Amino acid sequence: MIKNLLYSILVAIVFTSCATNKDLAYFQDVSRTSVTSEKAEPYIPVTIQPLDIIALNISSLNPDASAVYNHGVVSNNATTVTGATDATAASTGYLVDNAGNIQLPILGSIKVSGQTIPEFKKSLTALLQKYLKEPYVTASISNFKVTVMGDVGSPRVLRVQNERINVTDALTLAGDLNVSADRSTILLIREQNGKRDYIPINLNSKDIFNSPYYYLKSNDIIYVTPGKYKNTLALDRANRNIGIITTIISLGITIVYFITRK
Repeated sequence: MIKNLLYSILVAIVFTSCATNKDLAYFQDVSRTSVTSEKAEPYIPVTIQPLDIIALNISSLNPDASAVYNHGVVSNNATTVTGATDATAASTGYLVDNAGNIQLPILGSIKVSGQTIPEFKKSLTALLQKYLKEPYVTASISNFKVTVMGDVGSPRVLRVQNERINVTDALTLAGDLNVSADRSTILLIREQNGKRDYIPINLNSKDIFNSPYYYLKSNDIIYVTPGKYKNTLALDRANRNIGIITTIISLGITIVYFITRK
């Protein structure tokens, strides 16, 4: 009787552990035993929006003439730099006003809102050719940032230096999801076109890779919802100790078996 009871407890613990580990897995609908393939959606570059800060560097064969363009405003809103530790940096460049324009020396007001960075570089190069010999333009959005908050290892604001970051990158840079996080109800908050969208994301499914929301935009907020396991530390400790518990119970079953066999 005692032996059967202990055996039942052991089986229950093992199955509970397996179920818990399964709940924590990402992309649960992907085979782990064979190679599967699907079409990958192409990356769509982000477009310049009002309140973006465009960092510019312009060079040419007449450097004194091109140097006048290489300055801009400085934003004191420091953010965490993507890929680095908790370093901070100010955003430097030309501020896009509410009408979608920037003000450049000599050229005056230029409409930039709605263009990608490559499109902006091409159009600006064409304008500069009237004043500079063989101008070369580099540009980026210097205040591109994403906020990750909620049940993650290290909630933070991430500065993105190349305007390209996706959901999985952002979560990894924020220390990944805690054990207690609900992987199926992550929330993406995005402001665009004068409205705020609340977009559900499910990391249990591989469909996230082909979602139009996989790649993030500047000022996106990712909120990770706490799951049913409220005490992350307790759950981590339970998972780490499951082997010890199983060993103790197995030993107890063995002892009881030899005692009751007599």
